[in-house]
Amino acid sequence: MTDGEKWGLGDILYGVIAPCIVAALIIIFPAYLKSIIADPTLQAIFVDGLGEAILIIAVPMLFGLLWNRWAGGAAGFLLGSIYALYINDMYVQYSTMYPEYQPNDISTLGYVVCAMLTGYLAGALNKGSFSFKRMIVAGLASGIIGGFFLLWTQIISPLGMVTDIAYALFITLLPRIIYGIIIPVISKVFIWYNVLPRRPT
Repeated sequence: MTDGEKWGLGDILYGVIAPCIVAALIIIFPAYLKSIIADPTLQAIFVDGLGEAILIIAVPMLFGLLWNRWAGGAAGFLLGSIYALYINDMYVQYSTMYPEYQPNDISTLGYVVCAMLTGYLAGALNKGSFSFKRMIVAGLASGIIGGFFLLWTQIISPLGMVTDIAYALFITLLPRIIYGIIIPVISKVFIWYNVLPRRPT
């Protein structure tokens, strides 16, 4: 066996154990935090919004920053579509009790557009740079712009999803600002350890 084919402790640790811990945290975090956090705003951000944040903000932004705009946009399209399907399924369930919830609501398209824009803009603004300042600016700008498009679709939704625009703006943009700072930090860690989808130039 060549060195690349040999199994080591690192393969088990980083290939099995670490991903399983992350997967468990993704499930445990929203399942148990709901009973701990009483404030509905914090619940919306940290409990209900965790899956949304990972799928339509964090991963597309990470791909955009570390790779390029096309990878970020493609990741956003795919993950935004998955999240939109999840939301669509929730609307189908709600429509049995509340007829105004229609599965083909415009807000589901907002999740796809938001994720695509976030990933694409992160890559387009960063331009493959490893500069932390540029990553922060690209992360914040892409997250905020994507958030505005999501909010727009929620405002024009016939479901009347947004009744308080200031609150909706806060709840939509705050996670994107937070991730606009966190994801560049994570990207920088990836760069330090040379875990990149492309070679540094």
